[in-house]
Amino acid sequence: MKAAQTAARAINPERFPLYLYKSILRLHYGLPAPARLMGDTYVKDEFKRHINAKPEFVKPFITEWTNYCMMLSKQLSSAGIRKGNIGKDLDSDKMEQLSNEHIQQLVELRVEADKHMGRDDFFQNLQNITENREKPV
Repeated sequence: MKAAQTAARAINPERFPLYLYKSILRLHYGLPAPARLMGDTYVKDEFKRHINAKPEFVKPFITEWTNYCMMLSKQLSSAGIRKGNIGKDLDSDKMEQLSNEHIQQLVELRVEADKHMGRDDFFQNLQNITENREKPV
């Protein structure tokens, strides 16, 4: 019975965001140093900004960060990056749901990521995304 009580306390839903936050930061240890620094900074900022978020924003926030945590854990092994790529592209359905503010935030994040990772093809990809977004359905 004591083990069940301990497990129940450990799975406290009110503390889940903290466990998620810590898990993501632990996973970032497997990233290259520049990506880790940028990722840690971004995660810390996002979680701080959502501490007092309205309930309707909390569920999607936790869901998306949980998906990120699971995806990253699959892409990393105990020795670091398992495959050459980290992350995945947003699918078009999710892109359509984003506000202009969120799109701007993603652009800024991508520019910073490319700077840290030594890539410079982002603006060409951004132009393609923008052209596709402006086409009527």
